[in-house]
Amino acid sequence: MKQIQIIIPDRGFIYVNNILKEAKVGGLSHYKIEGRGGGTHAKEVAVGRGTMRYTPEFIPRTKVEVVVKDEQVEAIITKIGDELSAANIDGKIFVIDVPIAVDIATKNRGETVI
Repeated sequence: MKQIQIIIPDRGFIYVNNILKEAKVGGLSHYKIEGRGGGTHAKEVAVGRGTMRYTPEFIPRTKVEVVVKDEQVEAIITKIGDELSAANIDGKIFVIDVPIAVDIATKNRGETVI
């Protein structure tokens, strides 16, 4: 099993959600986060009735986390990459091994819990 973490601008969440539904991914978690990267994508914003301007250090993003079977990973990554780049949405995808998964209620382990 693998955990896929996707960090994207908020407007990209609808694309990712639809892709994961099409891939028959059972569930997902998403969070509103803020962060900064190596790029210079931050834009100057007006504050205080427009009398002051500043460039925020941290940019709002959405983080999506899903756990999927190993054989689903490449197809999901490819589909997300293709759709988001076509929509001119940037972001990052991280894939992490999940050695153990346990359903607390049933005590089942492994891929059956996802």
